[in-house]
Order: sequence, then structure tokens, then C-alpha cells
Amino acid sequence: MSVVSVSSIAQNTVAVEWAPYIKLSNISDTELVEAAEKVNADFLALQKGFLKRELVKKSETEYADIIHWNTKADAVSAGLKVEDCAVCSEYFKLMDMEASGSAGAGFSHYDILKTW
Repeated sequence: MSVVSVSSIAQNTVAVEWAPYIKLSNISDTELVEAAEKVNADFLALQKGFLKRELVKKSETEYADIIHWNTKADAVSAGLKVEDCAVCSEYFKLMDMEASGSAGAGFSHYDILKTW
């Protein structure tokens, strides 16, 4: 029987980014998915370490992006580039940023809208 330390397991795990938010009420799911598609194609897919992403829906206003990265450093590096990303800015305009500050708290169930 071999012994594996917790630190060696952690080094081989994928980093998962959880980004819950509140969608503006006048935005349809179709509009949201279209904007998310642009972020995926024009930004995320070009970032080092990006593996996959899911857009999930909890209610008519509560959503989350779940993004998988090779490493936490890859996720942080991409996050530093978001401010300069035009398609990201367009996506964020579909969100109620003030209400999003408290989104995603507690145990929840979401439906998957799109996986890339």
C-alpha cells in the first residue's frame, strides 16, 4: 500500500473558479449565453491553463460561471487580464454587479445552460 500525502494530491488537482452573479431582469438566457460564448471564444479559450467552463442557472436571476483551470496560478493570471477584455466588459454589463456581491451563498442547485 502506498501513502500519498495531501500536498502531492493538491498539486495534481484542477483549480475551479466559482463566479456567481445576478443577471439583470431585462436580459434573456439567449442574450446571456451569446455574450458568454464571446467571452469563451475571444478570451477564456486563449488563456494559459483554461480547461472548461459551465454556465449554470439557479433561478430567473441567479447564475454562475464555473471555470476549470490547470492551476490556481493560471486562474489568477487570467483574472488580472479581465479589466482589459472588451468582451468580458460586455458580458458584465448583463449583470447586476451590486446584487452579485451576495450571490451564490449557501447550498444550491443549478441547471447547466452551457458547457464549453
